[in-house]
Amino acid sequence: MAVTIKDVAKKAQVAPSTVSRVIADHPKITQETKDKVRKVMEELGYHPNLLARNLVKKSSQTIGIVMKESSKHSVYDPFFPAALKGMSDLLHERNYSISLSTGETNEEIYGDVVKMVQGKNVDGIIMLYSRDDDPVLQHLLKQDFPFVMIGKPTTHINQIMYVDNDNVKAARNVTEYLLSIGHRRIAYVGGDPAFEVHKDRQQGYTEALTMAGIQEKTIFQAMITKESGEEVVEALLKMENRPTAIITTDELMSMSILSSLYAKGLRVPDDISLTSFMDSLISELSSPPLTTVDIQPFQLGYEAAKTLIDLLENPDMMKRNILVPTSIVERQSCKKITINKELL
Repeated sequence: MAVTIKDVAKKAQVAPSTVSRVIADHPKITQETKDKVRKVMEELGYHPNLLARNLVKKSSQTIGIVMKESSKHSVYDPFFPAALKGMSDLLHERNYSISLSTGETNEEIYGDVVKMVQGKNVDGIIMLYSRDDDPVLQHLLKQDFPFVMIGKPTTHINQIMYVDNDNVKAARNVTEYLLSIGHRRIAYVGGDPAFEVHKDRQQGYTEALTMAGIQEKTIFQAMITKESGEEVVEALLKMENRPTAIITTDELMSMSILSSLYAKGLRVPDDISLTSFMDSLISELSSPPLTTVDIQPFQLGYEAAKTLIDLLENPDMMKRNILVPTSIVERQSCKKITINKELL
């Protein structure tokens, strides 16, 4: 026979209503009582019927996570597992589960979101990106559904709560770092400009060179593939005045470029310096270890989840936006040069 709340209450010598409040982690129940009841629940093997509880509360206790690209691609992106860990840590603390979008195309991802919203499968949604003319964003706004973005929105900025880095400043800082160690010909390799993050980072790169009085900018916008890394390197090698440093805005792209440079007989940093955004074991264990901009993806995920739960608990709260600071992690992929050597 299944163990009931009454069985737990009887053995713990409390009222059944007290057991219910312990299950709900009610703040008015003392920690001593909570510990006693939970110990009895464990001894009796009692497991609360969370589905029934959620039906009463009219809550799924689940948060939807919408990835910017296919789930297949996202699992290879070092940003995703780090941000997901931050989200899951906070949501676990607040007794929420996670539901991931699983679509392999933009249309399928949009379909996933429509199902989440219309089926009331989730209480709120975290979007892991910000993109121009995004149907997912438009649908959430139209349905007045609770959501938070990781990334600065391109429209409706006063209506949307988001968590982000100051990507303009971060890109400006890493460009200025390369300038400070003697580089003047600096190439930038960014991603799809439809995503706000790539537009902001390109802006920061451009601003830093302009402020340094450098008019020549070398900009590539490429998909993150091995082939695109090879194409970038081929293009760089054909330039009359080859850049002495490269800024990439994606860790996987930096690995593709690093591999392609080595295949052409060029060494980092002896022949060319290389930097990237993100800072995971990939950068730390690469050869050489990469100098990166640490964007703190764990903190981005944690703050996004916290902001969403706060919104769910207080729908009329004042809108807030959070900027997570970045920092440059110096390793061995950048080399100081002199102007004379650069001009040889």
